[in-house]
Amino acid sequence: MRVLFLILLFLNSIYCYTQSRNYDAFYKNIENNIFYHEHAKVLNEINFVLTNKPKNYSTEQIDNLKVLKVEVLVDANLLDEGLALSNEILSQNHLNDYHLTNLFIERALIFEITEDFSSAFENLTLAKKNIDKNEDLKKKYYATWLIRVSSWYRVQKKRNKSYQYALKAKQYADKNNDISKSSEAGTLLAFYYINKKNYDKAIQLFNKAIAVGKQLNNKISVTYLYLNLSSIYKKTDQEALAYKYIDSAFYHIKNTNYLEIKSASYLEKSDVFEAQNALDSALHFYKKAIEFEKTHNFNMKTIKMNEQNLDFELQKEKIHTKEIVTENKTLQQNLLLILIIAVVLFAFLIQENRRKKQIDKQKLIIEKDALELEKIVKDKTFLIHEINHRVKNNLAVILSLIEIQGQENTKSTDELIKQLHDRVNTIAIGHQLFSYDLDTTEKSFVNVKQYASTIFQTKQSATTKKCNYIVEASDIQLKVDIALPFGLVLNELITNSIKHAKPSKNKDLELQLNLIAKDKTIEVIYKDNGAFFPDNANPEAMGIYIIKGMLNQISGTYNRKQSTFFITIPYAKTS
Repeated sequence: MRVLFLILLFLNSIYCYTQSRNYDAFYKNIENNIFYHEHAKVLNEINFVLTNKPKNYSTEQIDNLKVLKVEVLVDANLLDEGLALSNEILSQNHLNDYHLTNLFIERALIFEITEDFSSAFENLTLAKKNIDKNEDLKKKYYATWLIRVSSWYRVQKKRNKSYQYALKAKQYADKNNDISKSSEAGTLLAFYYINKKNYDKAIQLFNKAIAVGKQLNNKISVTYLYLNLSSIYKKTDQEALAYKYIDSAFYHIKNTNYLEIKSASYLEKSDVFEAQNALDSALHFYKKAIEFEKTHNFNMKTIKMNEQNLDFELQKEKIHTKEIVTENKTLQQNLLLILIIAVVLFAFLIQENRRKKQIDKQKLIIEKDALELEKIVKDKTFLIHEINHRVKNNLAVILSLIEIQGQENTKSTDELIKQLHDRVNTIAIGHQLFSYDLDTTEKSFVNVKQYASTIFQTKQSATTKKCNYIVEASDIQLKVDIALPFGLVLNELITNSIKHAKPSKNKDLELQLNLIAKDKTIEVIYKDNGAFFPDNANPEAMGIYIIKGMLNQISGTYNRKQSTFFITIPYAKTS
C-alpha cells in the first residue's frame, strides 16, 4: 500500500511538471509574438485559453495571460478594451509582483495616450514600488519604467525631464546588456535632439536603433526608424537622402503583413513620386496605401468585434454560473434554517451558564476601567502641575529679559520694544510646537528643526533686508526646558546677522544652521555669508550676554570664528 502511494505521488509530480512546462512554453511563445506585433494571432490564442479554461492552468496563470492580452490590446490601439480588462484583473487581485508591475506599466501607457496624466503617473508610482522591492524585478522592468516616465514627460512637452529619464534608461539597459530597451531609450533621446535641432546626434541614435532592430528582426521598428531618418533629411533639405531612407522603409516592409506601417511607407513613397512629378506612380502608391489602411482598419474592427463576442460569451457563462450558485444557495438556506433551529435550541440550554459568565466578565471590565480612569486622572493632574511649572519658568525668563532690556540706554524705546517682542515671540513659538506624551508624562518635547525653521521664517518676514536661510537637521526632539533657551540663542544670532552682516556686493544675506545629534551632545554650526565681521565685537553686548546666559542655563558652550558660531549642547537621546 505504501509503495502504491509513492508511485501515485511520483506520477502526479511528473504530471504537474509537464503541465507547468507546457504553460511556460505557451507563455514564452505569446511573449515572442507580441514582440513581433502579431495582434490577431496572439488574441486568438489567449482567447481560446480564456474560453476553454484548461484545468491544468491555475487562476494566477490565467490572469498572467490576461496581462499579456492587455499589452496586445494597447499595442493594437484598442485602449478601451485594454483598460476594461486591466480593471477586471485588478479587481480579482490574483497577480504576483512580476505581472502586477507589467500591468501597472501598461495602464500608465493607456492613460498617457488618453492624456490622463495624473492616472498615468499614479500607475507608474505603483509599478516603481514593486520594482524597488525586488532586484530581479528591477532588472526586468526598471529600464521599461524609465522609458515610460521619459515618454510621460515628453508628451507633456517637458523635454529636459524626458531627456534625463531616457538617458538613465539607456545607461541602465547598457549596463544589463538589454539591447532592445537601450535602442528604445536611444530613440527617445533622438527625438530630444531633433527638438534641439542637433540632427547629427539624432541620426546617430536612429542608425544605432536600426542596427538593433535588424538584429532582433523587428521590421516595424526598423521601418519607423527609416521614416524618422527620412523626416530629418527633409528638414535639412537633403532630399536625396530623404528619398533613400523612404525607399529603405518601403523595401523593408513591403513583403510583410504589417498593414499599418505598410500604409505609412506606401504613402511616403507616393509623396516622393508626387514631388518628382511622376503622378501616375504617385497615384498608384497612394491607392495601395489607402487599400492597406482600409484592410488594417477592417482587421482592427474584426478584432474588436471578436473581443465583444468573447465578452458576451463570458458574461453568459457568468450568468449561468450565477444561476447554479443561486439554486445551490436556496438549498443551503433550507439546510441553514434547520441548523439555526438546532443552534437556537442548544443556545437556550446554555443561556443561563453564559449569562453568569458574562456578568463575571463585565465586573472585571468595570474594575479594569476604574483603574484606567484613576490613572488618567493622575496623569491629567500631573500635566496641570507640569504646565504650571513651564508657565512659571517662562514668566521668570520673560521678566529677566525685561530687566536686562531695561539696562540698555543706547537704543530707542521702539527698538527696545521690538527686540523684547522678538525674544518673547521666540518663547511663544516654542510653546506652540511642544507636545506632552501621556505615556511619558514627565517629559515634553519640541522638534528642533521645525522650531528653528519657524524662528527663521518669523525673522525673515519681519525685516526689509533680503535674506535667505537653510536649516539642515536630523529628527531631533528636545525637552522644552532645553529647546526654549536654544531658540533664544538662535533668535539673537539671526538678529545679529541681519543687523551687522554685510555680504559681498550684489549678494543677498545667506543664513545657515546645521544641527548634528551625537551620542551625548548636539553640535550646532550657525553662520552667515557676511564678508566682514569685526574682531573687536563688544563681548558685553546685550545679544552676547543673552547667548551666554541661555547656554549657561542648559550647560552649553560656544566659540566663534569670524561670522561662524560653534555651539555644543549636552543631549541625551532619552531626554
